Amino acid sequence: MDLNEKEDIFISCGGRFISSAFDIGEKLKKIKAYVFDWDGVFNDGRKGEGVFSSFSEIDSLGVNMLRFGHYLEHGVMPVTAIITGKQNPSALTWAKREHIDAVYLRFAQKQMALTDFCDNHNLKPEEVCYLFDDILDVAVARSVGLGFAVGRKANPLFIRYLEKEGLADYVSGASGNQHAVREFCELVLLLIDKHFEVIQRRADYDQLYQEYYAQRQTLRLLQYEYRDNLIVPYKHI
Repeated sequence: MDLNEKEDIFISCGGRFISSAFDIGEKLKKIKAYVFDWDGVFNDGRKGEGVFSSFSEIDSLGVNMLRFGHYLEHGVMPVTAIITGKQNPSALTWAKREHIDAVYLRFAQKQMALTDFCDNHNLKPEEVCYLFDDILDVAVARSVGLGFAVGRKANPLFIRYLEKEGLADYVSGASGNQHAVREFCELVLLLIDKHFEVIQRRADYDQLYQEYYAQRQTLRLLQYEYRDNLIVPYKHI
């Protein structure tokens, strides 16, 4: 499948390439970590008193397959994290279940969390891919190596800003509550040419997938909160 065919698959779903598929593929060669915003990315961002944002199993499987694809491509697990501006119990539950490396809660200034994350995992910001959706994410998007933005009809001016400033390489056709995370994951898998291999090996539950999964399950989640102008390690989970 050539690059034009790869782009057409996602353009037909409403996706928008700000950088070309070739350029995104070149950037992916340097990526060692995937960082996710939560509200508006894994969901529609809706909250209320006693109501917490949720997640989808469709997106969860996508992230798992993304990590497996990276493992097949590079021979190591990618580092993964969530950075969110709020206290998000659902994000913590998901991260614990999926054995994500780190969760940063209550970080309205998300750049602080990214810096801490990179320091803790010996990463450079340009080795991070960031999946995000709104204005509070701009500082992080400005510093990372690859940026994927959630598309939605309600903020065309924000998307134009991202394009003008070169802060996103791809804008999803799906919104957060329509499984934008899965769209991003499948795009990455396609661009590293691991899409069908990942599906087949997971469907067969073969030896390589079992090795990856066993390694994933050993990861211990680190939780951080921003309190009193400090980054506070909460606990090992």
